[in-house]
Amino acid sequence: MTFKAGFDLGEALDLVTLCALIEGHASLPPPAHWVMVYDSPEISLFTEKWQLWRNSEGVFAIAVRGTVPDPGSIAEDLISFLAQAAGTVTVGSQRIGYKFAADPHASVHAGFALGALLLLKDPASGILAKLSSTVPQGSQIYITGHSQGAAVGALLRSYLAYAPDRPADKNYTYKTYLFAQPKPGNDHYACDFGNAFCNEGLAFRVTNSLDWVCQVPFTIEIPSDINTPNPLSAVTVPASMALTALTGFGNELRKLIVERVRSRLQSKADALAQKLTHGAAPGLAGHGFDIPIAPSLNFANAATEIALTGTPCVGEECKDAFFEHHAATYYALMKAQLGQG
Repeated sequence: MTFKAGFDLGEALDLVTLCALIEGHASLPPPAHWVMVYDSPEISLFTEKWQLWRNSEGVFAIAVRGTVPDPGSIAEDLISFLAQAAGTVTVGSQRIGYKFAADPHASVHAGFALGALLLLKDPASGILAKLSSTVPQGSQIYITGHSQGAAVGALLRSYLAYAPDRPADKNYTYKTYLFAQPKPGNDHYACDFGNAFCNEGLAFRVTNSLDWVCQVPFTIEIPSDINTPNPLSAVTVPASMALTALTGFGNELRKLIVERVRSRLQSKADALAQKLTHGAAPGLAGHGFDIPIAPSLNFANAATEIALTGTPCVGEECKDAFFEHHAATYYALMKAQLGQG
């Protein structure tokens, strides 16, 4: 069986509830006809967590947890430079291949990409291992996540389409609902994602006009981000000098961000290698860490947007910087603005 194309409010309400539950918010009751099949432990390094659910019709859902107040989880958000969407993570002598897009110009948020790889490849608790052992061939699988989980969820969907070690022999079909998504890659990644999954009506991101998380990481677009050929080569001399200065500023800023983040990753290199190589990379402490960096900070959201208009906070609500961001807020806005569900 395959999923019905198009946004479905009932599906979205069920899935945002699963997102709220994995994040520990009890304000929304478990959706009817869904049972949890697997609840992963926290996966170290970035404190990742995911759950596998199944409904009464035999359809499964992978729910990815968002950011939690833990240094590892927060660090994943802050590793905000772009890496090539296909390549190899290198730790010492270990090389771990990955692929999140077919477009050679696509790039992905490095922190979210590493988080996705850990969720996928953890030998005991990873998604690839559990799908193989738990989910029958030919099953339908929703992919969902809120906040950080929405960015990682997009990358999971891409990996399950492109990576050599995806469960291609299982003939799974997927439909994706993402809520309050920070930007998971650049504009080419977003187009690649859209072409592969959105054009057929099987991937959506729900946004709230007052939610600041959907606006980050900050996008800095410079002339080198523009597709070629373009008319910039014909600009006047003063304009050319301004473009050169803008490009230089963007490149220097990117270098500063990458150097600072990369130095933090060095201390995590050994743990990262152990996870991604199923424990087959002993003695790598102190070895170098590398991921192919893209020369850009041109971040973009991915998936077909379902836009909600935020309701301004009132009174005590305004003391919560995440009021507009909560999964329960998205649930209420969807019910109010998209129908009764």
